[in-house]
Amino acid sequence: MRGTRDGTCRNGKKRNVFSMNLNSTLTLPARIEALPLGQGFAREMALLAGFDDTRISAILLAWEESFVSIVNRAAPDTEEPVIIGGEATPQGLTLTFSDREMLPAPDEDAVPRLDAERLDDIELGGLGRMLIRAAADEALWESLGREGNRLRLTFLRSRPTGVIRAARATPEASGRDIPRAQEQEYLVRRAGRQTDWFQVARVIYHAYGYTHPSDDIYCPDRLRDLNHAGRLVSVVATTVENEIVGHYALEMGGLGQVAAGRCTVAETGMAVVDPAHRGRGLMERMREYLESEARAMGLRGLFGQPVTSHAASQRVNEKFGSRCCALSLAFLADNLRFRAMARDRSGQRESCLLYFKPLDTPEPRRIFPPPRHRAMLLDTYHECGIPVRAEESPPVTGESRVGARYLSSLDLGMIRIETVGADISPVLRSARNDLCRQAGARVLYLTVRLTRPGCAEACDAAERLGFFYGGLAPCFDEGEDVLRMQYVDTALDFSRLVVESPFAVRLASYVEADRRRVEQ
Repeated sequence: MRGTRDGTCRNGKKRNVFSMNLNSTLTLPARIEALPLGQGFAREMALLAGFDDTRISAILLAWEESFVSIVNRAAPDTEEPVIIGGEATPQGLTLTFSDREMLPAPDEDAVPRLDAERLDDIELGGLGRMLIRAAADEALWESLGREGNRLRLTFLRSRPTGVIRAARATPEASGRDIPRAQEQEYLVRRAGRQTDWFQVARVIYHAYGYTHPSDDIYCPDRLRDLNHAGRLVSVVATTVENEIVGHYALEMGGLGQVAAGRCTVAETGMAVVDPAHRGRGLMERMREYLESEARAMGLRGLFGQPVTSHAASQRVNEKFGSRCCALSLAFLADNLRFRAMARDRSGQRESCLLYFKPLDTPEPRRIFPPPRHRAMLLDTYHECGIPVRAEESPPVTGESRVGARYLSSLDLGMIRIETVGADISPVLRSARNDLCRQAGARVLYLTVRLTRPGCAEACDAAERLGFFYGGLAPCFDEGEDVLRMQYVDTALDFSRLVVESPFAVRLASYVEADRRRVEQ
């Protein structure tokens, strides 16, 4: 059945949103004649996932251009099929394209600077539209060596309108005039009661409005499902009447982490205290509870990503023994606002520091750092209390395995180098071009494992593409340490970054100098 704009079927009956997972696969030849079959498959999967006509049009556009890009790469006499996968869930839809055609040809010219300051308002029918930015919440390109290529597009359903209406029913307060709640006792516990998830979403709204970078935090059903699946561990602060006034979570594979499978560290995030209850030590109490939960889970460390528009969250990390190890420039979109706190009106994207805290005695590391950044990396290991020995890397051979991911909620791209081969330069260039040209990303982050040979070669290839130093991320990739690099094609005033600890100040200066070196 075909849907209509108001979510009903053509016969006038209300369409039910799919309430369970459905997986389906379609095999097509890499021929343009197969396009209508694939479009029908994508449309029916989108209908099952509960999307309306407007979003389905965007999904079909993304599907069409993804399939056509594979056809354009295919040899005229190819017999390799394209495997199309679809998964409809209550949260949305995932479409996967697997092929064994040649890699997209990496253009040798530099990536052109994008003309539009903001691309979100581009019409779907416009000639200048960006494929992924127009439709998908997340896109992942993977170069798998002899296994071929894979593209995965994720489309999430909108936030529930009931949550929005209920949150807005509470009068908003802004600036520093929020009335303080009366002094009282508070409790801290693990979230899990049926009414918890809605209350958490409401607290986030009170603190951020709708500017928080994580969509999940606004959707009670997603919060519940993520906690039940073990991808999120939510802790809440409550009044004695069980009203939730604070939230803090461990995110397994959270924002910025690139682990493909096993996570040995977790991000401390989604931290918020209702503006009326701030200044009473609730953030610290929730943090202590989270650390005890993390140790019970056997995690090796915790990391946080405090913003640089103010130093309050940096002080919290320092207070609990975390140490600064990386700087992510322009990490968050420029619409993030903290209520009851002074605003930075610069209009630039928010940069974040990366802090790390080991939860046990760190084991000695053997790393193969790029010579240019060897001294800074060794100093960072020392700052984090991690013993390390640096060695020269043997020559690399074989094929590279690289994944490129676009996150719509953050409007940025992430490149994960799993294996460095002799072909790292063209493979890395293709990954960058996928993110910059197809998704329209202007900020990219790259990770490569320090504990394996090839880090220096990957660093050299990345610098030729405009990447510069970001820092160290311990245990980030399935328990192994990674070097983080970054590509920032947006205006950024370093003087507006607020960093407090002596090492964070030194790191920021190092990153700024390396960016100038690479740009020259």
